[in-house]
Parts: sequence; C-alpha cells; structure tokens
Amino acid sequence: MQIESYLKRIYRKHTLLLDYVCVIVSYALALAFRYIVFSRLYQKSLTISAIYITMVLVLIALLTFITYVGNDRFKVVPQESKAEVVFDVIRIQVVMLFGIVIYLFAAGWSGYVSRTVLGLVFIFNTVLDSFARLWYRKRILDKISGDVKDRHYLMVTDKASSSFAPKQFELSHPGIVMDVLIIDDIEARDRRASGAIDISSTEDGQDIAPNSELIHDTASNYELISDIRKGSYIKAYIYLPSSTQNQIFDIVRQLEDKDIPSDIILSALGDRPELRNFSDDNGFRTLNYTAMQKKGSVLGVKYTISTISEAVFYVRHHLDKLKGQYICFSNVHTTVMAHDRRDVLEAENSSAFTFTDGAPVARALRHQEESDAIRMAGPDFMKEMLISSMDGKTSHYFYGSSEKTLKALKDNIEKTYPGVVVKGYYSPPFRQLTDEEDEQIIDMINAADADIIWIGLGAPRQEKWMLAHKDKFRGVMVGVGAAFDFHAGTIKRAPKWMQMLSLEWFYRLLQDPARLFKRYFVTNIRFMWLLVVDNKNK
Repeated sequence: MQIESYLKRIYRKHTLLLDYVCVIVSYALALAFRYIVFSRLYQKSLTISAIYITMVLVLIALLTFITYVGNDRFKVVPQESKAEVVFDVIRIQVVMLFGIVIYLFAAGWSGYVSRTVLGLVFIFNTVLDSFARLWYRKRILDKISGDVKDRHYLMVTDKASSSFAPKQFELSHPGIVMDVLIIDDIEARDRRASGAIDISSTEDGQDIAPNSELIHDTASNYELISDIRKGSYIKAYIYLPSSTQNQIFDIVRQLEDKDIPSDIILSALGDRPELRNFSDDNGFRTLNYTAMQKKGSVLGVKYTISTISEAVFYVRHHLDKLKGQYICFSNVHTTVMAHDRRDVLEAENSSAFTFTDGAPVARALRHQEESDAIRMAGPDFMKEMLISSMDGKTSHYFYGSSEKTLKALKDNIEKTYPGVVVKGYYSPPFRQLTDEEDEQIIDMINAADADIIWIGLGAPRQEKWMLAHKDKFRGVMVGVGAAFDFHAGTIKRAPKWMQMLSLEWFYRLLQDPARLFKRYFVTNIRFMWLLVVDNKNK
C-alpha cells in the first residue's frame, strides 16, 4: 500500500475524532472552572442550562464543516511541521469562535451564556487540540518510519543536474534519505535502446548503495534501472529538465514495473515554481507568469506583486535587462519613511521592482481591487535565489555588513549551497566614503563581474545607496538588509510558526527592544492611521 493513500484514508478521519474529544473535554473543563473553581469570584452564579448543550453540538457541527468544506484552507497532513500543525489549530479555533458568536447573537442567546466559559473553551481547546494533533502526528510518523525503515527515496536525474538537484531537494526536505540515479545522455541511450537491450533479460536483485551517486555509461542505463529490486523505494523523484515527455515517461514505466511510484519534478528553465504559481483555468492546470506586470501602490510606494519563485525566475533569466538596476524589499517601516521623506520615496520608486517585505503592506495591497499580494521577505528571496544558483549559472557578490558577518556568511553558503558561484565579499567602512573610495569600490565590484550584487547596508541607507549607484554596475543590485545576518547565523530569525502568524516583528523586537520599539509600535500604528486617511481621501 502506498503511504500517501494510507495517510489520506485515515489521517483526516482520526484527526477529526481527536478534535471532537478535545472540544468535549475542553467544554467540560470550562464549565467546571466557571461553576466550581471560580464560582466564588462571581456575585451570581448562572444555572447551567440547555443552551450549553446546544452550544457544544454547534461547535462539533462547525468543526466538521471546517474540516471537510475547508479542505484547501485547513490542510491536515502528517508531514506538516510542528509549527504548521499548531498554526492550523489556531486558525480553526478563530473560525469556530467567530461562528459560535454569530450563532449566539442570531439565536438571541448571547446574554445567557457566560463569557468566561466561552473564553476558557477556546483556550483549553487550543492547547489540548495542539498537543493531541502533535501526539497523533508523531504516532503516524513513527509508524511510517517503522514501515519503511529499510526503504528510502530515489532521485532520477541527468549528469548535468546531479551536482545540485539532490542537494536542492534535501534543502526543501530536511532529513530525507535518498539515493541518486544518474541517467546520462538520454538521447544517445534511446537510439541504442531500440532493440539493442532487452530489459526483461537482465537479472534482478542487485542492490544500490544508499546515498550514492551512480554514474553509468549509456549502455548500462536500462540495466541499472532493471537491477533495482521491486518495491525497494518509497517513491522516485524524477528531475530531467532537458528531456522530452516521452523520455521521462519511459523512465516512469520502468519504475512502475518495479512497483515504485514516481513524482515528476516540474521546472521552468531549471527553476522551481511554487504551488501558488499554478492554477486551474477552464479545466487546464496552468503555470502563471505575470512577467512582473502586476502593480500596486501603498502610501505612494509602487510595489510589484509577485511570488518568491516567480521573482527568482524572472531575475535569473533577465540579467541582461536588469544590469545596473536595483531591487528593493520594503516593509511598514520603509513605507512610512517613504511617505515622510521624498528622498526615500524616490529611492523606492526608482527601482526595477519593489517587493512587499511586510505582511501589513501585502494585506493593504490585497484590499485594492483583486490583488493577491503576499509577503516576500528579503531573506526568503535570497535563500531561493541561492538554491536556484546551485547550478552555477548565476554568480553573486556581497557588499555590506561587517567582516565577521561576511566570514560567517561565506562559510554558510559554501556549506549549505554547494555549487553557488560567489565572486567576492566586501565590508565597506562604517563612515561616509570619499568620491575616490566610491569609484574604487565600483571598479572592484565590476571587475568581479557578478550577476547579482547583494547589498546589506540597512534601510533606508541601502536604498539610497543603490539609487546613487544606478547604472554603474554590470550586475543587478538587491537590497536585503538583515538577510546577511540571518544567513550568516549572527542574528537568529524568528521560528517558522511566528513567521506564519505574522509575528516575526515581535521576535525581532525582543532581540533589540531599545532600537526597534519605536519602529514596530509607533511606526505600525502610524501606518494603520495613514492607511485610513489615505482610503478616506480616495
């Protein structure tokens, strides 16, 4: 039985049963705390009426509705990270809370229900349901690992991609155990395979060494696939970007004969599109490509609406067009600063693209017409660009930060992203440069001839610096600020669950409250006020 179908069959059903139990237990605990533990704190104790029985039934009905009707919005998958599991629970609790409040007001019962009970139900249920789902997820994953302890995954790729594709995959799937099967010169193999090799005549049973990269000559490719034992792999991932569909599905059929299911990794000129870049259009699955034409404006700053993968793809394949230009990532702080200062606004709007490095900015854009803007954080863009550049086709230069940070960044890139071509690192003096020093830096970076020049000077200094150096470099400048520190490990980035809840700002505030308090509290409040005023004026 395939693991995926097994999980689809039981996981959602069992999770829903756990959710039912948690709701009932949470409800009982809330009533006990309100009418027994906390009863002395209230002057008058309300009687537990039939309304409470109706409420728990409504909660169960809401939970069932969310689980099955909200199929795409609230996914229940054991491969989710712990943060994603908790985040799903919190989102479901919020929807349930809104649902029960609307129901109580519609039924005219809002004045007969204890608000303490209502609040405790959702506090208890959030905690209990999170622990229950995490416990069940661990049980499922333990069962999977037990069932497949002698099996792992297989990647089938060509020689040109073998130096980077497996590592790219491992970065997206940490902890995966995978063998690599390299198919070299498929066209030559196909010409020779037309009758020259009989697949069925090869002997079965030869093992493949775990985690090895196997390079074989053309004549032995079919034999190698035939030598794989039946059912010896959980799944095969096929990454053959230069092959035709017929060539790829020839490999798929051979793996099928070995009872090994296949996933074909889709790519666009070697880059990996995100799931959000695909859509259904009149029954056809399409890969959306906006060509960076979708625009929006917030408080005068002109934003480009895109996704990380599309932006990476565009930049990598338009380097000649982008030479000498620059890219900004603007958040609430820089947006408000651009509203107040003409020099910052000019720097933001003179870029080739300014992306939304802030959830509130993306949210403001989503309220404009039919925008589907998302947050595009500079560190995430930098990570995806480095992963895509592991094929060695895009070179990089890093300008900014301190010598200590650049050394740590260099070590991390060499360790995490093998194959990435870096032409140089330079930490400028922490003072105003003379004209002569500035010209020397321009000549030094141009001599390196890098495709992408990463700028880490902090906002708004880096935006103004890039504007002043527009059309002076052979590569495209990308201002990413603290991304240097995040990728170097000198500053720890917020956990994934905080990023998903749009709380990364709070994590950074705790790291440096003296410097960031004004930015995050005063500036964020002012941003919301400016949006209200701006919308009213429109």
